[in-house]
Amino acid sequence: MKVHIFIATTQGLVAIQNITAIDDPDIRSVVSVNGTSTTANISSSYHNFVKKGVGIIQQMFGACSYRVDISARIDQGNSWQVAIYLAHLAQTKNMLGNGNVQSGDHVICATGEVNTTNHQILAVGQIATKYQLAKPLLAQWKKLASSVKFLLPLANQVDLKHDDDLFAISSLKQAAAMLPNSTQKIRPSSSSNRMLVSTNFIYISLFTLLSFAVLMYLWSNQQPEIINSQTPEASSASGQNIQMRAWLKQHNACPNTTNSSKQANQLIALAHNTFADIALGQVCKLTVQTDSSLAQLLLVAQDAYTVFPLSKGPQGWDIPLPKNRSVDRSYFIVLLKQKLSDDNIEQLRLYRESMAKPELLTEQKLSSWLTKQKATFRLYSHKLLQS
Repeated sequence: MKVHIFIATTQGLVAIQNITAIDDPDIRSVVSVNGTSTTANISSSYHNFVKKGVGIIQQMFGACSYRVDISARIDQGNSWQVAIYLAHLAQTKNMLGNGNVQSGDHVICATGEVNTTNHQILAVGQIATKYQLAKPLLAQWKKLASSVKFLLPLANQVDLKHDDDLFAISSLKQAAAMLPNSTQKIRPSSSSNRMLVSTNFIYISLFTLLSFAVLMYLWSNQQPEIINSQTPEASSASGQNIQMRAWLKQHNACPNTTNSSKQANQLIALAHNTFADIALGQVCKLTVQTDSSLAQLLLVAQDAYTVFPLSKGPQGWDIPLPKNRSVDRSYFIVLLKQKLSDDNIEQLRLYRESMAKPELLTEQKLSSWLTKQKATFRLYSHKLLQS
């Protein structure tokens, strides 16, 4: 199942085909047409939408620059911003499609500008034209048993008559809830005011608060196990050892990292659940080695909204190195005795995205969230220093 994101324009729907993280501070973000070297005129605006300070994409998704492939040129305006944001979010969940809709896929068409300070959705022009041009394709996709949604700013809902495919949104949080498998879904209503997503959102918020109260009551009566290891000695005593190893450059070149000899790598010191800082410019490969009783390791970035499970290779759990090495990169490593479900990982991503800045995540907040999931875990932190 894929989610295909389309930008609604006055020339018709434009598919977002692919997003590639470049993550190089010397390269500007760019919007390419059909995977070619032809760039859209909105490339400069997209670059600003990405970069920290004025934009939101780098802050939310980690990389400092991206390439987005779209199916046709877009020459002006900012009404592409909601769709581009959703495409980035879908990409992090491995569900972004390429615009070639198949039976059973999900389709989201969107128009709207983003206030990058408060993440509210701003009104845009020519809504009626954009929707009229989209309707034939929406009807065609529904015949394929695909789910279709047309998102528009709440401030623009007076510009269109009621239609079951229309969903009015006022914030990025509401836009994110439109993706499938979201823990904050806003489902269609059969009533005449189905477009008013904000009304549904109030009910969902009340339900969430009630569920949270019940969860807190149950949690207070039955605390889950937490594996503590405040020192290396405690880690060994728990029967679950952890080591971080780094393969460093030799003579300004990376050695063969398939060679696990002592000459090829070194142990990173660990004290009080924190691994020693290491310079990004020296590192070729970074792994975490644990005993076999652990089911999953998660990387949770502190300087971005990134959350993902680590892959296990022959030399341990591989930590992917960021391409952007011009700033310090901080992150947590979560060791889990039992795997978190995909839904739980999705909840953690949404919890991270609810924070105004990624740096607001602390060890205490992350531990508290994991505890509420009744997870058996250990938590470590590490910093990679800028080159």
